[in-house]
Amino acid sequence: MQQTQTQQIQTLIFGDKTVTYVGKTYPTGSIACQALAIPDEVLTALLPLCCKIALVNTLIKTQATDKGVLLAAGKAAHSLFQLMGQYEPFTFMAQPEIQDRLDQVFAVDACKKIVPYYRKFSAQQIDDAAYERYSATADLILLTPAIANLYDALTTLQQKLGAFAAELDAADADRTQAAYLTTFNERFPADFRMGDGTDTWLSMNNVTVQYVAGKVSGGDKMQMLKHMHFVSFGGMLRADFFEGLAVGHAPKRCGNCGQWFLTTDARHTKYCGNVCPDDPKHRTCRQIAALKGREYRELADDHPLKAVYDTRMNSIDHSLRRGTLDAALGAEMKRLAKSKLERALSNSMYANGSYRDEMTQEALKNEALGQL
Repeated sequence: MQQTQTQQIQTLIFGDKTVTYVGKTYPTGSIACQALAIPDEVLTALLPLCCKIALVNTLIKTQATDKGVLLAAGKAAHSLFQLMGQYEPFTFMAQPEIQDRLDQVFAVDACKKIVPYYRKFSAQQIDDAAYERYSATADLILLTPAIANLYDALTTLQQKLGAFAAELDAADADRTQAAYLTTFNERFPADFRMGDGTDTWLSMNNVTVQYVAGKVSGGDKMQMLKHMHFVSFGGMLRADFFEGLAVGHAPKRCGNCGQWFLTTDARHTKYCGNVCPDDPKHRTCRQIAALKGREYRELADDHPLKAVYDTRMNSIDHSLRRGTLDAALGAEMKRLAKSKLERALSNSMYANGSYRDEMTQEALKNEALGQL
């Protein structure tokens, strides 16, 4: 049975370190990370829209029909989808076909079919033909509670898991899979009781799972894909967050714009690759940081890390003049040395760790030979 696009709104497909959401494939954890970055003013605008849509839940539960409530909820749903359609991963919500579908879903005809739909569903008589007839009603029943809960889902994510993400992003924290899971185990222990005053309930999800062998979008290899369909956006976002941690992906706050972005390795990347909202030249945060770093390096000639670099450059030039070093090899050693200096200036862990060992003449020579 083919899912409608509106039903895919609550479905994630997990592959090898990837998640696919409504046709787009991202590194696992991206969906939750992007949701963490939804601005406060957008959440404020969402609340009244969600409240109007929530009124339809009463019609569904009582199997009643109210044209005025449906009309107001339909308008609110259009506004909600247009608002969220400005932000990843929800940009698909602005598509015309999605907007047209909302008119069919929040309609009197779809609401009137709730009773016969439930009867056929209970009698297990929903074949493809029946599903086609009742698809708008099915969407109304499944979609209404999900989007009515969107404000609560996003605010809970930002308040609860945002605080947890900040723990993972502590200055002295390792950005490795093992470190993430150790912190996770401390925050979300295996043994807990509902109402114990902790956030352990966040690890629970109301979800159905189907395993399918296939290829992810843009991929060429077969892999086991885990299709997860959620009752709420809250469960969906939490699952993507935790599945990301399981493969070593975690949110990090940009040192320039302050927005969350996803890291997929152990590097202490400080800046996101998004366009800085306050930059009149529309440069990315990484471009701005690189320019600042270059200015700093040019001014700080006595920087101890640069002293190591200068010493090594002098020794390479000396070897080239004496003819004990091949010109191509010397050029590659210089390139590597500059790259290591730039990494050390932006990564204190590397600077205090293996930087000096990697900058010895012998180490650079061996690495350069490997590159050539």
